[in-house]
Amino acid sequence: MDKLRDLESIPGSFEKLTDMPLELLFEVFEHLHPTDLLNLSRTTKTLRSILMKRSARSVWRSAIANVPGLPACPMDLDEPQYANLAFDDCCHVSLRFLNSNVA
Repeated sequence: MDKLRDLESIPGSFEKLTDMPLELLFEVFEHLHPTDLLNLSRTTKTLRSILMKRSARSVWRSAIANVPGLPACPMDLDEPQYANLAFDDCCHVSLRFLNSNVA
């Protein structure tokens, strides 16, 4: 994701990314870690829209499969919810960040 952080400093760089064909984006996204997909989905409304559609389900499944030893997604969660629960640094009960000193 360091390359994506570099892109943040270039105005309009994410807009160019979303101009690529979805098939190509999905092919690239399938090789990311679920945390990277979560972060990517939070960068722009367009990327969020793309990654939260049912058509992106295979991307999330592939990303989750990239994590050795991770149990299968529970039936009551979709893949983005599961990735958020498993990898986000926020407690889902207290809504506090787990890896920071912010109270």
